Amino acid sequence: MRSRIISFLFIISSLNCFSDEAEIFLNKEIISKQLNYLYDKIKARKNIPAFETTFLKLRKNFGFNGSVLISVNDQIIYKGAFGYANLESKDTLTTSSIYQLASVSKQFTSAAIILLEEKGLLEFSDLVTRFYPKFPYKNIKIQDLLAHRSGLPDYRWFVDPIWPDKEKPLSNQKMMKLLEKHAPDLYFQPDTRHSYSNTGYAVLSAIVENITKMRFSNFMKLAFFDPLGMKNTSIYSKCEKAIQPGNLTGYERNGRWKAPNDCFNGVTGDKNVFSTVEDLFLWDQALYSGKIVALKNIEKAYIPANPELKGWRNYGYGWRINQSNPNKKIVYHTGWWRGYRTYFLRNLSDHSSIIILSNTVNYSLNSLQSLYSLVIEGDLDSLSVD
Repeated sequence: MRSRIISFLFIISSLNCFSDEAEIFLNKEIISKQLNYLYDKIKARKNIPAFETTFLKLRKNFGFNGSVLISVNDQIIYKGAFGYANLESKDTLTTSSIYQLASVSKQFTSAAIILLEEKGLLEFSDLVTRFYPKFPYKNIKIQDLLAHRSGLPDYRWFVDPIWPDKEKPLSNQKMMKLLEKHAPDLYFQPDTRHSYSNTGYAVLSAIVENITKMRFSNFMKLAFFDPLGMKNTSIYSKCEKAIQPGNLTGYERNGRWKAPNDCFNGVTGDKNVFSTVEDLFLWDQALYSGKIVALKNIEKAYIPANPELKGWRNYGYGWRINQSNPNKKIVYHTGWWRGYRTYFLRNLSDHSSIIILSNTVNYSLNSLQSLYSLVIEGDLDSLSVD
C-alpha cells in the first residue's frame, strides 16, 4: 500500500516544474508529511477489527468492563465501550461514561503546580514550609513531592487509627493539620530515593488551595477544564458533595462487591478527578498545544527525576516515563482506587495514545501486550501499577 502511494505522489509531483529550489524543497517536505500521515492513518484503520477483538477477549477472559479510546497522529482511530455502568441494572457503558481516574489524576495536579510555577507563584525548589510554616518536615521541597522523593508516610495508614468515623470525609487541609500535629516518621530522608506517595500529591493539592485561596476543584475547573471544553470532567471531594459524578458504580474483586465511598474520598490531588475517555483525548491534545501551560514548561513533567529507576520505571512530574527506547518518548500512568482501574499511555514521538477506563477491578488491564503492538509497534515491559 505504501509503495503505491509513493508512486502516485511521485507521478503527480513530476508533472510540476519549479524554477525555485526552495519551493521544490518546501513542496517535497509537505508531500513527505502528507504521505507519512496518510500511511499511518491507513495502517491504524486496518487495525480497528483487531482493537475490537482485543477488548472482546479481555471481557470474555478477564471480565473487562469499561471504555476505550485510541488515537494515532492526533486522530481518534478507535473508541468503544464494553459492559455495564451498574452490574445489577445492566445500564450500558458508553464512551461518555464518567469514571474515577484514580492515580491518573496525578498528572492534573502536576499540571496545576507547573502552571503556578509558570505564573511565578511558586518554584519547584520551594520548601513546603514556605506555604505551611508548621509543616513538621523542614527539608521537603515541591519537586520532591512531584517526583515521589519526599519520604512522606501514606496518609491513609497514619490517619486510619485517629479518624474513627470513616463516613466523615477528610479534607486536604485537615490532613495537613494532622501531619502538623502527629508528625509521623518519614520512610526515608527527602530526595534520597523514590517511593510512590499518594500523600505527596495530596500535599500538592493543599498547596494549590493555599496559593489560589480556592478549592482545588474550583481552581482546576476555571484554569483547565472549562477552557479546554472538558464538560464531563471535574474533581470530586466528599467534603463538598456526597454523591460522586456520573452514574457508574465501582466494583472490587471482579464485580463481587461495590466499592465504598469512604472518608478518604474527601482528599484530592492523588486521585478524584472524574472524566471520560473523550475528555481525556481533549486533555491529551491540549498538552501538545501549549494552550493552558506553555509547551516548554509542561515538558518538564516528562524529564526523568529518579536516576536510580531504570527502563519503564522512572517518574517525572505526574507521569511515569519510558527510558528503554530513545527513539520513542513514552509517558504513562495507571490508577487503581475504590473499584476503578485506569490506564493512560502517550507516545510523544508520534502523538498516539491509549486511554482505558474501567469500573471493575480485575486483571483485564494486565494483558495489553497485543494492544501495545498494534498501536506503537513492539512489545513493552510490564508497567508499574499504582
